[in-house]
Amino acid sequence: MKQLALIGKPNSGKSSLFNKLTGLNQKIGNYSGVTVEKKSGIFEGVKIIDLPGLKSLWVDSLDEQISLREILDYAETNSPLLFVANGVQLADSLLLFSEIADLQIPMILVINFKDELKKSQLVLDKEKIKNHLGCEVVLMNSKNGEGLDELKALIRENKAQIPHTFRRSQFEKMDKNGFENIYLKTIKDHQNKFTNAQYQLLEADFSQRQLLVSKITNEVLKEDPTKLDILASSKKVDKILLHPIWGMITFLLVMLVVFQSVFTLAGIPMDWIDQLFAWMSEKANANISTQWLASLVSDGVLAGLGGVLIFIPQIAILFILLGILENTGYLSRISYISDNFLQKFGLSGKSVIPLMSSWACAIPAIMSTRMIEDNRERMAVILASPLMTCSARLPVYTILIAVMFPENGDGFINAKGLMLFFLYLLGLVATLVVAWFINKRSKFISAAAWTLELPMYRMPNWKNVFYNAYAKTKSFVVSAGKIIFLISVALWVLASFSPKSEEFIDQQYESYISTIDQNQEVINRESIAIEYSYAGYLGKLIEPAIQPLGYDWKIGIALITSFAAREVFVGTLSTIYSIGSEDESTITERLRNETNLKTGQKRYNLATSISLLLFYVFAMQCMSTLAIVRKETGKWKYALYQFIAMLILAYCAALLAYNIF
Repeated sequence: MKQLALIGKPNSGKSSLFNKLTGLNQKIGNYSGVTVEKKSGIFEGVKIIDLPGLKSLWVDSLDEQISLREILDYAETNSPLLFVANGVQLADSLLLFSEIADLQIPMILVINFKDELKKSQLVLDKEKIKNHLGCEVVLMNSKNGEGLDELKALIRENKAQIPHTFRRSQFEKMDKNGFENIYLKTIKDHQNKFTNAQYQLLEADFSQRQLLVSKITNEVLKEDPTKLDILASSKKVDKILLHPIWGMITFLLVMLVVFQSVFTLAGIPMDWIDQLFAWMSEKANANISTQWLASLVSDGVLAGLGGVLIFIPQIAILFILLGILENTGYLSRISYISDNFLQKFGLSGKSVIPLMSSWACAIPAIMSTRMIEDNRERMAVILASPLMTCSARLPVYTILIAVMFPENGDGFINAKGLMLFFLYLLGLVATLVVAWFINKRSKFISAAAWTLELPMYRMPNWKNVFYNAYAKTKSFVVSAGKIIFLISVALWVLASFSPKSEEFIDQQYESYISTIDQNQEVINRESIAIEYSYAGYLGKLIEPAIQPLGYDWKIGIALITSFAAREVFVGTLSTIYSIGSEDESTITERLRNETNLKTGQKRYNLATSISLLLFYVFAMQCMSTLAIVRKETGKWKYALYQFIAMLILAYCAALLAYNIF
């Protein structure tokens, strides 16, 4: 055996098994010509491929088409497959198994979630199902590796066999030519509809498979009468969580707790990181004798990186909590209860996963729309999902909310958490409205039904939850850190040097001193120097356009640099307000104390802060997302339309907010 592919339905634990088999001997790429992720690894010289999950061989989505192509290639070469079935939903998994077995491919069947079978009072007779199917069967738990040694031995001994139960002769309506021709038609153009004759063929085939699978499962899977029926308990829970009203209320409350936890639980570690960077800056200034180098390190590099790294606790907590919701099976319930609601906006429950993924990052969310068969719905999600509040917006939100609400507030629920919850909710509302509009104007044909399998409630796989949170947080920090490092150094250069002479700056400072009244706060000379630096002139270039929003040239610089990545906004302000300042206060305090030189009032007052928040709710401000939209849609015009429309929406919302507040 030189190669072995893993296939199975979604939520079967296939990826966990792949990780157990391959360990660190993995690599990730893309299938040729498409953005579908390809995971492969090595187990004792055998190449293991993790194929995208699929529900049936009658495919529509891009991910499923990739899996089908691979399966048909395996049928031609007689290469083995490792089929991973969900033990608690065995009948459903065996329907797909029967379709693949009908192609006469050698297989090993892994029946996963042995622990949940036990919890569900189900007893599986492994020998009986092995005799029924005619291939090797392994009962295992991919979470802790139980049964893994038995599976490894079967792979070493090349024990994959062609299942004898599901041979084509079992299905008289499904001859070889009709079977393969329909497949090839689906692969070449998955938008085409089947003919009535083909639909009748599919229905007859499906009915026969159901009868045979039902007969097998009834014989090999029995309820254990000595234990309580936990399935009944799950149904009782679902009566609440899947209720059209109570389920939605529960969902909103769960999300409120998630976002409030982002502030409450992250407070102490954020303070530690803030104090660490303040200490590092102080040491840099004290120990680096060359003044410009000390300023570069403390005011450029450390200020820029510290302005983003301080948000690691909040981002990590958000990923952990969303991971728990996914691992427990609750995320699928959210899809279910959302379906009727989303249909009003031209979407289905299948859009929930990409949309909720946008809370982490719009880029993988947009790529995950490949699971949506309906082209109209897919385009709507691609163009609307960047309005969902991604993790890159979180640093911007949290620092501006902290400026707006200096006091921490009493209790777990406070103004900061409620404000963050409102911003997330506003992004969701905007996403749905835009999706509705796109569906109404779209010329794409809509012709796909949506189905959902609800997984059993289960305890989270804590190792996977924390590892995924670590990986996503690390990816966020590393990708942002590279950009921020370069931008921070560039900003330090632009803000530290001026085309004007020192004498000119002295004159401007003296002129400023002579015009202020005794009640106005006096700023230092360095603030005037920054205004006449190269960075100051860059900000003033766009100041006339952003002044109606309550912004000045300093905010203008941050708006320009944050197009590379939204989170750069914080690092930019941190760098600008650190240069030439001897004040060791945090960036939040500096923003609170920043003065509008023309009015003498606070620059970051309520109106400006809300205006900025709304600008970042609606603006694209992410060149990476722009690039991935172009890649997934295949045309630059969709990406440019999206960018311009979101910019106009952001400007109008910010202008309205500034004039109201």
